[in-house]
Amino acid sequence: MKKNALKAMCAALAGTVIVAGSLLPAPTAQAAKSYTIAFIPGVAGDAYYGSLGCGIQAVAAQQGAKVVTQAPRSFDPVAQIPILNAVVAQHPDAIVIAPTDSKALIAPLRAAAAAGIKIVLADTTLDDTSFAAAEVSADNKEAGAVAGRALADLLHGRSGSVITVNLSPGVTTTDAREVGFADVMKATKGIEYLPQQFSNNSVQKADQIVSSTALAKPNLVGVFSTAAFNTEGTVAALRATGKTKDVIVVGFDANPPGIDQLRKGTVAAQVVLKPYDEGRDAAEQALNALNGRAVTKKTLTTSVVATRENLDQPDVKRYIYSFECPAS
Repeated sequence: MKKNALKAMCAALAGTVIVAGSLLPAPTAQAAKSYTIAFIPGVAGDAYYGSLGCGIQAVAAQQGAKVVTQAPRSFDPVAQIPILNAVVAQHPDAIVIAPTDSKALIAPLRAAAAAGIKIVLADTTLDDTSFAAAEVSADNKEAGAVAGRALADLLHGRSGSVITVNLSPGVTTTDAREVGFADVMKATKGIEYLPQQFSNNSVQKADQIVSSTALAKPNLVGVFSTAAFNTEGTVAALRATGKTKDVIVVGFDANPPGIDQLRKGTVAAQVVLKPYDEGRDAAEQALNALNGRAVTKKTLTTSVVATRENLDQPDVKRYIYSFECPAS
């Protein structure tokens, strides 16, 4: 009987640890914390940010994190900052954001970081990144140079004027693209590189810029468009002025409309970035920061050139922008 009672007591104590004469429950394995990552892209409806979001989601799924996305309707700090403030009020563990202005987003993002939220900049960046856990973007200056070399090759030695239709001053990615492109054009024999002009992300304004340039410069041979809406306006302007076949357009748009432009021949080449890779890298750095692991402060991704001839090749096709996430 005593033996049975002793066995029962031992069984009861099997889940306890004796510390300083007291009985405490045995420690159990602590479940890994499930983090929430908020993703704030530059603008809604852009498949580039769709691909970037897919990359974030892939890594989050692998590491048990949750992703919530809120996007402004226009690429504008006036539209983005209220969304950022609303997200910060929900206090996610990390924010992955594509800032729409290199200066205007500094103060609200610094405040978010001070509140304990890990900030990762994706695609675009800021003039001051000291408070960000990490930043991930394409090497946009090099991508601009890639665009310049592509245009130079497509011109086959033709001389004439070339213009860049840029987005808005202060957008770090497109500013860098123009710098890289300009360096190549200024070194290309026979090319007059005209001062860049800004569309403020308006199709109509881009149309006006290219239409007036085509009239003022009959020797216009090339247009570099740093963003999707600029390319749409450029194509419309060249169609209206009857110069589609005379002026070579190099764009920066692997969204579905940009791919359609390649297939139709209205755009000769599109520089394709790798937003899915950017998204994966951004999510990994955010989770590294949250988990106390080593963080890579700055990551740059590369680019490829898509043409009608190589569009369906695997090493180009895999980077076409889409809201449909690839199977992980």
